[in-house]
Amino acid sequence: MNDNGILAEVPGQYVAQAAQTLPPAVTAEDRDYDVVIDAGHAGRVRLFYRKQKARRGKFSHWFWLAHRAERV
Repeated sequence: MNDNGILAEVPGQYVAQAAQTLPPAVTAEDRDYDVVIDAGHAGRVRLFYRKQKARRGKFSHWFWLAHRAERV
């Protein structure tokens, strides 16, 4: 089982806001990216993202998936 740190404590609006600062997932390198933000009541946190591919039939879409958060 993966340890996602305090990700469950970070409100979704901050996770989405931090993802907007990342490069487009379709052209980004295949590695983890991190963003440090002030996440309201959770305080300053570092969010870790990896790009993910969703497939539906012959079409696919790349997007950012937050997989870990830790206090800074």
